[in-house]
Formats: sequence, structure tokens, C-alpha cells
Amino acid sequence: MRQDKQQPNDKERPGGRVVVKQERSERTRRNLIRAASTVFDQSGYERATLSSISERAQVTKGALFFHFAAKSDLARAVQAEACATSAAALVRLARRETPAFEIATAMAHTLVGLLETDVTVRAGARLTQEIRTPDDPSIHCRLNWLGALHRTLSRARNDGSLLPDVDVRAAAVLMLSMITGTTALPRLPTDPSSSSTPPLPHQPRRSGPHSLRETGDQWLTRMLHLTRPALSPCRGTPRQPGRAR
Repeated sequence: MRQDKQQPNDKERPGGRVVVKQERSERTRRNLIRAASTVFDQSGYERATLSSISERAQVTKGALFFHFAAKSDLARAVQAEACATSAAALVRLARRETPAFEIATAMAHTLVGLLETDVTVRAGARLTQEIRTPDDPSIHCRLNWLGALHRTLSRARNDGSLLPDVDVRAAAVLMLSMITGTTALPRLPTDPSSSSTPPLPHQPRRSGPHSLRETGDQWLTRMLHLTRPALSPCRGTPRQPGRAR
């Protein structure tokens, strides 16, 4: 009795083998970007070496050079990935049907969260400071974020959730400064003599050995609490929309 020959699956066909190689190559590339992000974040661009990146990625130097000819190419890939990740989060927020000033504050909290938890976003932002980066929002994180904040605050001027006398550009720069500044604050040494700062009304009072440290998001909440009266009308008191500057 004749037995039918077993048909090869897609990945066993000649074309399938090409697909498998492409998938493996893409996994290696992503792994290298993650490894480079960690090394750039911990050591900075100048001190980072291709050897340390290849070791962390657990790939050979030859595999690294197949994907990236130089450290600068890896840095650009990290910056591009950081911008893509953060921009995707900001686009999702921009679609909300809420007052635009609230969207802008949500963007600020989201970016602080990414800077604290996503090593690629954090490394991409650091690289923007350490190496010459073109004014291209696809690789320049701070320019990317500033543009998103400016567009959103311009919407806030139009929907009345931003005070009419507020300079939109200055407000966007202020928010960006708070985003980038607050992420450094938790790493600073804390002086016990200055630990008497009370919590905001909606925050619980903390005690114990960790009471002197706050996350970047908590610092941002404090700063927005201080600056909101100068930027946005009180909730529930809509104002006549103005023209963005």
C-alpha cells in the first residue's frame, strides 16, 4: 500500500527557510537594541563599548557588525526605538475626547512613567543630550515630546482648558522641563532635615525608611499642582476659547 509523502510545512520549504532566517535576524537586531539601551543608560555613550553590548546581548561581534557598522548606528537605532515607543503612547492619549489640558498632563505623566520604567526610552532621551542629534522628531526624543505637548496645548487654547493669556510655547517647554527634571529627583540624596514637606491633599501621608523618597510621577504631581492655576482655569469653569500663539 503506497504511503503519501509527508508534505513539508511552510517553514521547511525553501522560501520558509528564508522567512525563518529573517525572523532570527530581526530578533537579534531587537536584542542588540535592548542591550545597547541598557549599556547606554548605565554608562553613557562615550563609555559604552561594542564589546559590552555584544556580551550583554549574548551575540558575537560579527553578528553585531552585521546589523550595525558602528556604535553611532546603534545609538541612532536606540533613539529611533525610544521615539517610536513614546510617540505611540502619546498618539493614543491624543485621541481622548477630554479637555486638551488634561490630555497634556496625562502625556506628562505617561512620559515620566516611560522614563522610569522603559530603559530604551530612558537611553534614547539620554543620548539626545550626549551626542549631536538632528532636529528630527523620529530620533530626537525631546523634540518629539515637545511637538506633541505644543499641539495638545494649542488644542487646549481652542477648547478653553488653557488660560487665554498663556503662551503655548512656553507652557509646552515648562511641561517638558518638568518631565525631564522630575525623573532625576528620586535619585538625589534626601536630606532628613527637609523631610517635613506635607503630601498633597489626595496623597496619603507616608512613614518609614522610604518616606523621604518620591517617584518621578509623584514629583510631577506636586509640580503640576503648583503650576496648574497659572495655566488652566478651575475645573467646571469653562472660558472663551482663544487663539493659540
